Amino acid sequence: MNTTIHKQLLFAHFAGQATPLQQRLIEDWLQKPANQEQYYEWLEEWDHQNLQYHPDENRLFDRLQQQISQYQQPATSDQQAPFRFPLRWVAAASVILAGFLTTGYLFRQQLFYQTLETAYGEVRREMLPDGSVVTLNAHSSLRLPRFGFGQSSREVFLRGEATFSVRHLPTHQRFVVHTDKNLNVTVLGTEFTVYARAQTAQVVLHKGKVQVDYQQAERPERLMMRPGDLVKLEKNSRIHLQHLQRPEALKAWQYHEFVFEKTPLLDIARMMEETYGVKVSIQGDVLAARAISGTFKAATADELLQIVTQLLEVNYNRQNNEVLLFD
Repeated sequence: MNTTIHKQLLFAHFAGQATPLQQRLIEDWLQKPANQEQYYEWLEEWDHQNLQYHPDENRLFDRLQQQISQYQQPATSDQQAPFRFPLRWVAAASVILAGFLTTGYLFRQQLFYQTLETAYGEVRREMLPDGSVVTLNAHSSLRLPRFGFGQSSREVFLRGEATFSVRHLPTHQRFVVHTDKNLNVTVLGTEFTVYARAQTAQVVLHKGKVQVDYQQAERPERLMMRPGDLVKLEKNSRIHLQHLQRPEALKAWQYHEFVFEKTPLLDIARMMEETYGVKVSIQGDVLAARAISGTFKAATADELLQIVTQLLEVNYNRQNNEVLLFD
């Protein structure tokens, strides 16, 4: 049976209204890579026409307070006594709630969000509640809702660097990655790497299609990315789009690998500080400009130091977490 897959059919699929036969036809149609780009374009169009629901944290917090107050109130003579939690639970919940009300925003964040973190030198892979997978690079953190993730919304907040493999849900919910650089990524099902540290921010798309929004005050910018694209926040606070020949090199850190392509020693020093917490000083601008090319595996700061100093034939002196490189 040869049935053309058109926009109206896919819109019905996105809305959960397609029949089982139509679902099967769409799955067969998606086996061809050429059709996948069309699928993402129509998925993006449908998503913009159907805004997603975002939870109201204040309303949820108020409901929690009301429920605890209800459990503390005695039933009147003409009312049937409601189910009551043990007094110890009510007392404990009241104390916790009082603490939330007293300390305000900080405790509210702890109540509604959980945080995944990595130490210096650590790479951590976690499956999120919606089935998506995140791999955090060293010295990174990811904050996500503690309740209802994948049901009411899918928004996370990244500091550091992470690769995401996003699962496409039947409800077609967007997956949004926020950074403190005002560079945000919106995706409907794909794989990409986000870097957001003190120096800059960038996004590399490995599979699928994503939308990048830069929320600067003067002139917000929006770009659509395709596989192999790199979007980077420049020093002039503008975003730049370029296509990479080897985008996989920017996620090699997942395997404790470093890919250098005429990379200056100054940039390698910054990378070591971000990854291992080691502060590297370089004696002289000429030495700082020396570059390295190649792929190297290093699980610790000492291993990477040995590789770099041997390749450049330079000396180093390390005192705890401070390193000096010199000729």
